[in-house]
Amino acid sequence: MSQKSFLVLVALILLPAAWPVPSPGAGPEPRAEAAGNPGLQGEPTQKDTPNYQDYALLIAGLKGRQGPLSLEEGKPSWVNHARVMNQSWANFEKRQLSAMREWAARELTPAEGHPVFYPFSGPDFVNMFTLFPRAPTYIMVSLEPVGNLPDFGKAGGDNFFPSLQRSLYDLLQLTFFITPKLRASLGTRDLKGVLPVLLFFMAREGLQVREVNYWVMNSEGTVAETPATAAPTAAAAGDIPGLRLVFKRPGAAETQTLYYVRFNLHNNSFERNQQLVSFLEKFAPFTTFSKAASYLMHKPYFSAVRRFILEKSAAVLQSDSAIPLHYFDRAVWDLRFYGTYKGPIALFSNCYQKDLAEIYHKGQDIRPLPFGICYRHRPRTSNLMFAIKRPGWPPTVPAEIKI
Repeated sequence: MSQKSFLVLVALILLPAAWPVPSPGAGPEPRAEAAGNPGLQGEPTQKDTPNYQDYALLIAGLKGRQGPLSLEEGKPSWVNHARVMNQSWANFEKRQLSAMREWAARELTPAEGHPVFYPFSGPDFVNMFTLFPRAPTYIMVSLEPVGNLPDFGKAGGDNFFPSLQRSLYDLLQLTFFITPKLRASLGTRDLKGVLPVLLFFMAREGLQVREVNYWVMNSEGTVAETPATAAPTAAAAGDIPGLRLVFKRPGAAETQTLYYVRFNLHNNSFERNQQLVSFLEKFAPFTTFSKAASYLMHKPYFSAVRRFILEKSAAVLQSDSAIPLHYFDRAVWDLRFYGTYKGPIALFSNCYQKDLAEIYHKGQDIRPLPFGICYRHRPRTSNLMFAIKRPGWPPTVPAEIKI
């Protein structure tokens, strides 16, 4: 690609909107307990000890209970953060999330009750949760570092909120993270990994964060956990780091669990670390969700994870950037197509799928997609395929998963 073409592509990707400028009268959200939202209540703790819900609310720019972290709410950096995030999230909800929820409730019922596997996810909890809000377990796998809880008492901590805003900008505008920019944002002194981003999304979705643990798997498959308020477990060479978060939806009877695993899904790594493969298999059959996956599963060196998904999934929801259509055996899968297929953006022009284009060109049984997603993020330019395994192929969904 020429330098001129690349600059045009970047301009088109970043065109949609500038970061919102808060109006002078726009203030932070009311305190969670005053708003009467039980989904924002943290578990009862000592008043002088912040819990994970306190951290999540503060990171999200939402007022929490009176306690040590509430002192941060009076600082100009947090007040500005709350104003920017309130406006930005309201725009994201109106433009994106409300349409996604309605569509998912209507179209994705065959995936109800399955765990969700999200490879090449980055810290994109919000798109996955919006589409599959009732999954018992979510497993996100990506290369971004785990990170830690911010130390708001440390000198220079005011830089945390601008760093967080920069890390969120692309997803809130484009529905996906731009990998080089995300890595730069998560590599700062104040924001070192995905944990604050995950907590931001959970708080903004009205979830109650119950537990946050550092999670490390060794070469034998043994897992060690430590609370995120403590120092993380020291990782030896070959260990696989991650997080385990437990949360609850407002009004739900049961908690839900999110695993974030920092891991390279390249064949060399995937085939060498069978202990992680065995861990993932315990959640099968699951629903796989994949978007903005850089067309990696089109490549032979990501064939192992591609094969794993096709073998272990009961359903797959993906954009064209994930597994190529020709790998889905029509004897095994019932396929539903949504939106429109205009081919990849210029950066991935060599990943055009002629067979997928023919299906959309015929226009038979193509269902509408009322929102934009993935690299062609504008409405009426995006596509999704929902693949459901035919009866008799997947085993029954386990009633309980014990790790």
